[in-house]
Amino acid sequence: MGSPTGFLTLNTSEWPNDADVCSLSHMLEDSGSVPRRFYLSARACAGILRRAEKRGKELPPPLAHALKAVADSAPISTLMEEQFQSTQ
Repeated sequence: MGSPTGFLTLNTSEWPNDADVCSLSHMLEDSGSVPRRFYLSARACAGILRRAEKRGKELPPPLAHALKAVADSAPISTLMEEQFQSTQ
């Protein structure tokens, strides 16, 4: 215990003794159970790419690739329709 300004630390480990190996893929949720509202639209992805380029920021390659894939997946008519709806 010591002084009034001392700290108490619980003596535990992060993993229980009987824990199995854990990987990120086991922790992530199945994409089918995530509601659509949590996904980025093609327009949002294009906006992130545009702003990064405008600011001279280099995105990590996997992120840039994923954003570009989603941004390029929407037909132009869909992007124009989303833009029209957001101005009303």
